[in-house]
Amino acid sequence: MDLDGTGKLADGGNGPVLYPVLASAIASILTGTALVATRYVVRQADGLTIAMLRYVLAALCLLPLVPTFHRFDVARRDVLPIVALGVLYFGLFPWCISAAMQYTTASEGAIVLASTPAITLLIGSLQGSESWSLYKGFGVAFAVLGAALAFQGADIGPAANVALGNGLMVLATVCGAVYAVYSKPFVAKYTPLTVTSIAMAAGAVALCLAWLVDTHARVLPRLDGTGWLAILYIGLAGGALSFFLYAWALGRSAPTTIMILIPLNPIAALLVGSWWLGEPLGFGLFAGLVLVIIGVILVVGPADGRALVGALSGRDRE
Repeated sequence: MDLDGTGKLADGGNGPVLYPVLASAIASILTGTALVATRYVVRQADGLTIAMLRYVLAALCLLPLVPTFHRFDVARRDVLPIVALGVLYFGLFPWCISAAMQYTTASEGAIVLASTPAITLLIGSLQGSESWSLYKGFGVAFAVLGAALAFQGADIGPAANVALGNGLMVLATVCGAVYAVYSKPFVAKYTPLTVTSIAMAAGAVALCLAWLVDTHARVLPRLDGTGWLAILYIGLAGGALSFFLYAWALGRSAPTTIMILIPLNPIAALLVGSWWLGEPLGFGLFAGLVLVIIGVILVVGPADGRALVGALSGRDRE
């Protein structure tokens, strides 16, 4: 199984895109564990402050790399759309997640996020960049049903608060799907590092402005040592590295394809959340996770799934 420089199988370009899938898998694991870290530190700080610190750190890591590897040669007409997408994905998206972690568990939130490919397909179909099929239709249904079932997987507070947390996670999922669909042309036109850095910087600025305006959050939190380590992990691994890997993969494959291994996100959150935070592992969580995984496989497509399994098992080496 030979790979060319783009990460595609050397079979004329028809094989599965292996490298982007692996990058997406690593990013999904980092994102899942970052949710657990967020769930830990949200006990010591509000959601807006956590989101602001996360993406200020992430932007400071990514921005200096762009002049080293690429030029800021983005056309003026493309700057505003990239900035708008950045405010959506690196501003509203992380605030929703951080705020949701006050009311729901990392495990439950991660399962809801894992339904992103289904929402991506719906938005991509409306936009015209994704094709629809019977398999994908069933996949959307399974993913939505799995996310709904996961809502019943944890009971950590008053029903209204749990509903608010789940609602915020759904909103975050929609933000992620919109970004995945509408950022792809820019990622393909320029470079993942350039687009991700500009978008992340825009989101960080928006979060900083919101933090300065919010009189309740306008004080740096008093975190313990583990809390600051969690912030660093959220910003560096769960922010800069994971989102760059997603962007890199997005520029080399369809939005739904790079999410074939996104169920690693809730799996990582389930395991780490149970071990570190003692989060309950109810039947609803596992049943919801299974349905979401089935949904993701159906959304990506049986053919792509079989090709991926063949690639990973080494069957294409002859």
